[in-house]
Amino acid sequence: MFFILMFIFVGVAYGQTFTLSGKILGGKDPLPFATIYIKGTTQGANSNDEGKYSLKLNAGQYTIVFQYVGYSKQEVYVDLTENKTLNVSLKADVISLSEVIIKAGEDPSYPIMRKAIKKRKYYSNQVKEYSCQSYIKGLQRLNNIPDKIKKLVKMTSGDKLDSADLGVIYLSESESNYYFKKPNLQKEIMYSSRVSGETKSFSFNRLSQMKFNFYENLVNIRGISARPFVSPLNGNAFLYYRYILLGTIKEDGYIYNKIKVIPKRKNDPCFSGIIYIQENAWRLTGVDLFITKDQNINFVDTLTIKQLHSPIIGDSIWMPVNHNFSFSFSFMGITGNGYFNAIVKNFNLNPQLNDKFFNNEILVIEDGANKKDSLYWNANRPVPLTREENVDYRKKDSTEKITDTPRYKDSVDAVRNKFRFTNILLGYNYSKSTRRISYSVPGIVTNGVQYNTVEGLNLSYNFSLTKEREDFKIHKYNGRIRYGFSNYLWGGELGYNYFYNPKKFSRIGIKVKSIVEQYNPAEPITPLVNSIYTLFLNDNFMKLFRETAIETNQFTEITNGIFASTVIKYAQRESLKNMSDKLIIDDKNKLFTSNDPLHIYTNDSLFSTNNALTAELSMSFRFKQKYISLPNEKIITGSKYPRLSVTYKKAFPVLNAMADYDLASATVYDEVNLGLIGKLGYRVKGGAFLNTKNLYFTDYKHFLGNQRLININDYLSSYRLLPYYTYSADKWFTEIHVEHHFNGLILDKIPLIKKLKMQEVVGVHFLSNNNIKKYYEINFGLENIFKVVRLDYVLGYGIGNKIISGFTIGFNLGL
Repeated sequence: MFFILMFIFVGVAYGQTFTLSGKILGGKDPLPFATIYIKGTTQGANSNDEGKYSLKLNAGQYTIVFQYVGYSKQEVYVDLTENKTLNVSLKADVISLSEVIIKAGEDPSYPIMRKAIKKRKYYSNQVKEYSCQSYIKGLQRLNNIPDKIKKLVKMTSGDKLDSADLGVIYLSESESNYYFKKPNLQKEIMYSSRVSGETKSFSFNRLSQMKFNFYENLVNIRGISARPFVSPLNGNAFLYYRYILLGTIKEDGYIYNKIKVIPKRKNDPCFSGIIYIQENAWRLTGVDLFITKDQNINFVDTLTIKQLHSPIIGDSIWMPVNHNFSFSFSFMGITGNGYFNAIVKNFNLNPQLNDKFFNNEILVIEDGANKKDSLYWNANRPVPLTREENVDYRKKDSTEKITDTPRYKDSVDAVRNKFRFTNILLGYNYSKSTRRISYSVPGIVTNGVQYNTVEGLNLSYNFSLTKEREDFKIHKYNGRIRYGFSNYLWGGELGYNYFYNPKKFSRIGIKVKSIVEQYNPAEPITPLVNSIYTLFLNDNFMKLFRETAIETNQFTEITNGIFASTVIKYAQRESLKNMSDKLIIDDKNKLFTSNDPLHIYTNDSLFSTNNALTAELSMSFRFKQKYISLPNEKIITGSKYPRLSVTYKKAFPVLNAMADYDLASATVYDEVNLGLIGKLGYRVKGGAFLNTKNLYFTDYKHFLGNQRLININDYLSSYRLLPYYTYSADKWFTEIHVEHHFNGLILDKIPLIKKLKMQEVVGVHFLSNNNIKKYYEINFGLENIFKVVRLDYVLGYGIGNKIISGFTIGFNLGL
């Protein structure tokens, strides 16, 4: 009986779970995000921002390893039969230089780096496939908001910012299963997600965006820089880096070389910091690197990346088990910092994954991932919360229960819906949060009062009404009301769209209108810019006609990467003449041109009123399109293949419609990342009228030309110096647009100019059709001037066999 009872007692004891916790110090300072794991496994945890850790284990005997980049590893034997506190103080790396042989003129790190670089490809391709689990926590905080920013927010939105808005602004945790297969197949399945104060939201922490591979030549950090960064193990690293051997570290019978990496040129896209290379194996075992504003990064001032690699199978295969990057930022006096930390465990190096498993879905957020309660997270998170994080969860989760009530939402809406003087200029938005309804109208600056020579002074009033449902389906109403004071012409438009399947981007809509439109439906001239040019420079480039129509449209994704849209329209088109010649500055050497696009000094080609019944079918193909799946949404992330679009438009001469034509066209578009030398974008279009029995000028193929200093059209679809309508096509056409963005490749090497963060761009544009045999444009430009301005110098050839030139300025302001 005694032995039976002892057996039961021991079995129960060893079946119990206990907590090993404590604090990890480096001297007197806490070590944030230190790695703690059971020796011989990848099971473990991290310390939090305060150096505290917590590890839940079954009763038993363990050797616990404590490790931190820059400090000597420490192993502690633990016999766990109850909850135990174990504080650990790690010592800085014990560096030895006694065995290093220094050759004349060369630091001893260089032979080490040559061997490590030689084995770069071997280690990069060593693991063909694997799966693992990850836990990621992200936090961002605001440290200061200037008074002038607080006043601006108060004036424009009515929201009041105070000290309560400082501190943590974003806190999230997630757990995922991650799968990878060479050459670059990957998939992540997030099964747990928590966002502080937003229980209905999902975290977008992704291991795939944190596991930077320094065995690759280039390291891409999305959102931080348009250019990739050169790895310290790059095949040509000696062109970019200097190396200094700080010493060697002996642990567990192995020798590790601690090497300082220094960019040769301050402005190159390179890292600074420390890397660790294992002697004889020449593998990377840890990194502690950073980049700063000197590398022309965006949004942050400094970004620090730390990785710790550990053996997975003996000493033959090492994998990163901890990824951490922290950052600080400042903008217009607003300062803050934050971090993302990932713990990776449970590696399976032979998951036997079929290629079909990946199916272009790179991230799946499971339904119910955000439904896990605090008890679940307390039991499963491998990093204990800091006091700041605990307070943030309690505060925001409690606040959300209040802010989600109808009474609170109505009170917030009452403040935000209050009409202010700035709404007259910038527009007005009205919300009814409890019913998920929003309404918006434009301001004078964004729309409102305009001028053109057809209508004279005119008022254009746009509005939209949106009703969202909890299942992400949306009802949207939009309309326009317009009146011209010189031609006394009223106009209006009313449209309705129903977005009925968010995962397929599906929508169906109907629109009725009788309103003034530009001949080119792409609207190459914005009303505000046209008003300025007409009133002050005597250039009335905008050409208008009146269209009365009813239209139905439909759009959906048939299967991943294949989209279809249809538009059926019955329209009456009516030509218009100039009815106003008012201006503010009168240039005696200029006369207004007529509203006849083809004969600017007469009205000879103005068409007679006619009807058209058209049907347009478009198909778009993006092969192997990558995407993210949420429970009620799909997010497209791109593809390595170009996008192909084909369109067929048919005009039917029935129901009193006179137009009779067929137009077939196709477009190929892509943007290609070329690494350090920048990004190349291109768009090639071509088409032909297969039937032109009855074709009106409104039906011609018009091109996005430009005759102004200001050009805000899409740069990969437009020309800078081409007249708007002179060379519109009525038989066939070919367009080619190519632009290369150097992303600072040249200017980043010029110290004073580099601080402005301007970037170089060059482009080539070509047009050929039945009305102009060949037209070329070459542009040389600077973009990202003050972050929103682009300046181009353009050369054109093909109009009258003469070379033309000019400057254009573009703004990303939506004018």
